[in-house]
Amino acid sequence: MIVIVGAGLAGLSTAYHLSGLPYRIYEREQDVGGLCRSYRKDGFTFDYTGHLLHFRQAEIKALVERLLAGRLQQHGRKSFIYSHQTYTEYPFQVNTFGLPPEVIRECLMGFIATLTQPVASIAPKDRSFKQWILDNLGDGMAKHFMVPFNEKLWQVSLDELTSDWVSWLVPKPELKDVINGALGIKDKAFGYNPSFLYPANDGIRVLPESFLSGIDQVERDCELIEVDTKRRRALFHDRRRGESRTEHYESLVSTIPVPELVRRCPDFPQRLKEAAAGLRWVSVYNVNLGVSREQVSDKHWIYFPESGYPFYRVGFPMSFSPSLGRSGCSSMYVEISHRPAEQRAPEQLIEQARSGLEQAGILRPDDDLVVADVKDLRYAYVYFDRHRAKAIPAILAELERRGIHSIGRYGRWEHTSMEDAIGQGKRLAEQLRGQQAQPVTA
Repeated sequence: MIVIVGAGLAGLSTAYHLSGLPYRIYEREQDVGGLCRSYRKDGFTFDYTGHLLHFRQAEIKALVERLLAGRLQQHGRKSFIYSHQTYTEYPFQVNTFGLPPEVIRECLMGFIATLTQPVASIAPKDRSFKQWILDNLGDGMAKHFMVPFNEKLWQVSLDELTSDWVSWLVPKPELKDVINGALGIKDKAFGYNPSFLYPANDGIRVLPESFLSGIDQVERDCELIEVDTKRRRALFHDRRRGESRTEHYESLVSTIPVPELVRRCPDFPQRLKEAAAGLRWVSVYNVNLGVSREQVSDKHWIYFPESGYPFYRVGFPMSFSPSLGRSGCSSMYVEISHRPAEQRAPEQLIEQARSGLEQAGILRPDDDLVVADVKDLRYAYVYFDRHRAKAIPAILAELERRGIHSIGRYGRWEHTSMEDAIGQGKRLAEQLRGQQAQPVTA
C-alpha cells in the first residue's frame, strides 16, 4: 500500500499516475488543491493569491492542456512595478525607462560596473542573496528595487538568505537589454513568464480538481497525526467521523511542510528533528477585495518595493477572467508578508490595504468595498539559508531510508511552480511503479 499525505498538486499528480497500484490519499481540508485553491464569496471567486500557469516542461504542459481541454486562456503578461510615483514594466532590470533620470543613471552605471568585476567563485549556497544581487545587477538596481522589494517580501535581511534558488527566477540580462530598457526600446519579452495560461472560469481550483476523475476516492478532513517510521504505520484523525485511522504502508508520500512531517515522526533521529525545527519560512496575508467600480486597473499585477506601502504585490483577478467577479465590479488580491509568529487582526489588514491602495491611486476614497476578506497563508515561501543547505539533504535522505518520499514545494522545502509539483508527483509515481514491477529474488 502506498499512502499519500496531502491532496495538493504534488499529491494529486502522484495518485493520478499511480493508477492500477493500491494507494490511499489523505487530505486535511475539505477541498483539494492545497494553496492551489479558489473560493467564492458574495459573487466573487478568489484564488489563494495569484496562481498562473507557465511551462518549461513539454510533457507537463501537454498533461495540463489535456486535463483542462478548452478551459484555458492565454494572456500576455501585463505586470508592472510602482516606484517613484511611476509605473514601469516588470522585470525592473530591463525596464527603467520612465523613472527619474538620476535613478536610471544609477541603475545603468551599477550594472555596467558588474561587467568588469571578476566572476565570484563562491558556491551559490554560500553566497548571500544580497551579494548575488550586487554581483549580477549592481548597486543601483539593488538600491531602487531588488533589495527593498525582497526585504519587504522575505521580512529578513537578504544577507541571511543564500542564492541557490535564484537562477531561473531572476535571470541576469545582457547589457543591450538593460540599455534598451533604459531607452524604452522593446524588442523582446524578458523573464520566465512573459505569457501565462489561466482558466477561463472558476479560478485555479479547476486545475487540481481536473485530476480527480483519474483518482480513487480522496479521504478528506483527515489529518496526519503520527508516523511510526520503523513499523511503517501512519495514524490519521478523521474529523468527520471523530475517530482515528491507522494505515500500514510500504511507501509513504508526504507533501506537507518538512517541519510538520518530522514533528509527527517520534522515532526520527533527534539531531534531524532539531534540524527540521530550525527551518524558516515567511507567511503571507492574502487580502481579497471586491470593489463596486469597473476596471480599477488594466494590469494583471503590480509590485511595490517602497516601504510606504504595506504590501509587496497587488493582483487583479478579473483581469485574468471577468467571470471571477460581479458585473460592474473589480476584484484584487493584496499580499502582505509577515513572520509566522506575528499576527494582525483582519480589520487592521483591510484598512492598511485600502489606505495603501488609495495612496497609489488604485482606489478612490469613495470606492465601496463590497467584499473584504483575509486568508493567512502560514507556509508561503521557504527560506533558502545556510541552515537549509545543510539540513534538507540530510532530512530527505533519512526519510527516504525509512520509506518516506517528501515532495512538492513544502515537502522538498524549495521554490517551485505548479508545473514542478505536478512533475515531481509524476516522476515519483513512475519510480514507485518501477519498484513494484521489480521481481523478487531469493
